[in-house]
Amino acid sequence: MNRDIPGFYYDPEKKKYFKIEASHKAAPTQYSKDAVKRRRLDNEKRQKKAHRTQRVAKEKIKKSPFLTNPLIGVTNEVGAFHISKDVRQEQRGLLYASQLHRNQLHQFEPWPNDYTIKQVLRNKRSGILIASGHRGGDSSVSICFPDCDQDKWTYNRTMERVLFKEPYRISSVSLSHTGYLLATMDSGPDGGSFLAPRMLPDPDEGGDYRWPPSFSHPIRLRTTSSLWCSAACPEGNMPLFAVGTSDGLYTLEGFGSYWALSKKQFANDVLSGKPVLHRRVDSSHALVTSVEWLSADVIAAGLKDSAIFLHDLRSGGTATRLQHPHAVSKIRKVDPYRIVVAGINSLKMYDIRYPANGLQRNPNPNTKHHTATRPYLDFLDYTPEIIPDFDISPELGLLASASDERKIQLFSLRTGEQVSSPLSKYQYGDAISSIHFEPGDGSSHGPQTPSILVCAKATVDEWIW
Repeated sequence: MNRDIPGFYYDPEKKKYFKIEASHKAAPTQYSKDAVKRRRLDNEKRQKKAHRTQRVAKEKIKKSPFLTNPLIGVTNEVGAFHISKDVRQEQRGLLYASQLHRNQLHQFEPWPNDYTIKQVLRNKRSGILIASGHRGGDSSVSICFPDCDQDKWTYNRTMERVLFKEPYRISSVSLSHTGYLLATMDSGPDGGSFLAPRMLPDPDEGGDYRWPPSFSHPIRLRTTSSLWCSAACPEGNMPLFAVGTSDGLYTLEGFGSYWALSKKQFANDVLSGKPVLHRRVDSSHALVTSVEWLSADVIAAGLKDSAIFLHDLRSGGTATRLQHPHAVSKIRKVDPYRIVVAGINSLKMYDIRYPANGLQRNPNPNTKHHTATRPYLDFLDYTPEIIPDFDISPELGLLASASDERKIQLFSLRTGEQVSSPLSKYQYGDAISSIHFEPGDGSSHGPQTPSILVCAKATVDEWIW
């Protein structure tokens, strides 16, 4: 702290002492006696004003944000007991699930006969509904434009359009936040495979959807390997997809008609302190059946042999981290460290921060000697369909899964226990093929609250608050 020296003024900005000149002798200067006096008075006024503002802010009574929803936060407000963040999130999820109701969103035109939808997505920017379906060896990807003249997006068959109609097996569709759609198809008439990226249009000021002329024909990126899954990177200005194939992990990046497909090699894994120099390359030990982005740089990939490895795009490094009890069918991210993994008869949550355990050099889930990583959380009441599908909502702390009773099972992401809801009590007439949570981020015509898209055969339902 700088002390006062008689006859001198300390300037805090210049951090120097200046001699105070007599006002009637000195030329006009900022360090005359009168100028220094004015500066000190102004400084005292600023300090008093700042002190008064701070005191008013400290002593003013403010309404607690908990009182905006008394069903959730009032107990904590009155000091009844302390509620952790996870418990509070679970309470919100339970309250939300108890009020879900069904709204039939759209029924796609059956093409060909006995058309069955495999996956349903919706572009939250434009409201376009996307459905991939198949019948025998034929597959198609259809879209339905919404009616933007209404307060909410509505759909009818006159607004449908078929993007692809091919004699191939459609294995996945992924939608990037940039507006690009990726369809993966394989098992064609000659055994070929191809990737088909395409930009979906956004509505103009008049609410019309106009396709760019360059997209009059679909783009085809042919590959020799079979294609099994794909996922879009959640960040970035350019569309970037992770693709799981029969011979490993790939990434697809580009725009318009310019795309680059890059293979990610298996790196030397370390098991029990010994490097695994060679990984078996056959139908099981190189087949990537599920991919998920943990961040904009890290991809989690699940294999048919039950192993789950992480790949970092920055370093190109790959390391096996987990081993599931069964072949991996789907991976979903809870946060950057926790993932939920589904197999034929198993659904478990893992935390990648825990030390790896249960890993084998060449795992085989069909043998009795197979081991698995100890899970962070186990969903014991999980009873899936033959081809299981599930999705999670970190916002609500809920997991939704299609059960073998043609119902939706809801689970808590905190406890792994089932959650009662009108959704879980409703039984569909056909097998449930697709489940997808939507965040409800308040778009002009879309859902204002979180919702769940459920598809059975060719009908898409929206379960919402």
